[in-house]
Amino acid sequence: MAFSNDCLDSGYQTLRDVHNLTLDQKTEGELSFTLYDPRTGAAMDLSDYNPASSSSGNFTGVKLTIKEMPSDSAAWGSENLEIIDAPAGALKLAYDTTFSRRAGIFTGQVELWLDGVMQRVIPYFVTINPNLLADSANAGLSLSVVEIRMALRDTDPEANFLLDELDFSDQEIALAIRRCVDYYNETPPPVGTYKATTFPWRYHLSLGAAAVLHQMAANHKMRNDLPYSAGGLTVRDTSEYKSYMEFHAKYWKEWADWVKNKKYQLNIDGAFAVLQSGYAHDYFYR
Repeated sequence: MAFSNDCLDSGYQTLRDVHNLTLDQKTEGELSFTLYDPRTGAAMDLSDYNPASSSSGNFTGVKLTIKEMPSDSAAWGSENLEIIDAPAGALKLAYDTTFSRRAGIFTGQVELWLDGVMQRVIPYFVTINPNLLADSANAGLSLSVVEIRMALRDTDPEANFLLDELDFSDQEIALAIRRCVDYYNETPPPVGTYKATTFPWRYHLSLGAAAVLHQMAANHKMRNDLPYSAGGLTVRDTSEYKSYMEFHAKYWKEWADWVKNKKYQLNIDGAFAVLQSGYAHDYFYR
């Protein structure tokens, strides 16, 4: 059998993945989803967090908070979530154009509050797809999950006839994009810091994200590489991990070399911008 990205659909009892919520930029609407416990993989019973069950006057309920980057001092947005079916963990996010005003990959968390005390935090990614009609300050910068899928031709489960599923999940693509932005920011010299919502060099970012995705997939396939035979047929559906690692090495080198060269260029440009002549002094002689 092919190894699925969605463990629950494959019959596994636990799912410790970081889930992803997707909406469109500069829109308002509602998004329903189920909250899973990352410790057990089961849908969370939210009966204790129903606002109607609290009489203390302090907040009881479920919130979604997002940031552009985890290190940001302030949250980008925070919304109270409506509990649709508490025992089943069913939630609904109602969002407006302020919440969705910028496209990109956001780091989020679902918070469970009881009488004004935060009890649990469930990590999430929130992907906001670009809108061409968004204002200029928030439009045209972010690389979308769909574009990465198209670049890798990972858009249709039926087209992956050996896997019969998508090779990469939305949350894996979101993580790959953010890891590349982290790599850029952490590579010396420290000239310019970007976020997964503002990184302007889309082509090279797509190369880095593709490399990270294939490294992630190769690690998974390598751990599960065990050929088996049945009816005279030998199956090795995870043996291609070596090809995935070769893909990663090729594209990661191109990405890493570009980061090095771009930082060198920006550093030089910055030096010329502030460098003053050695003859320029503000001394005054009497």
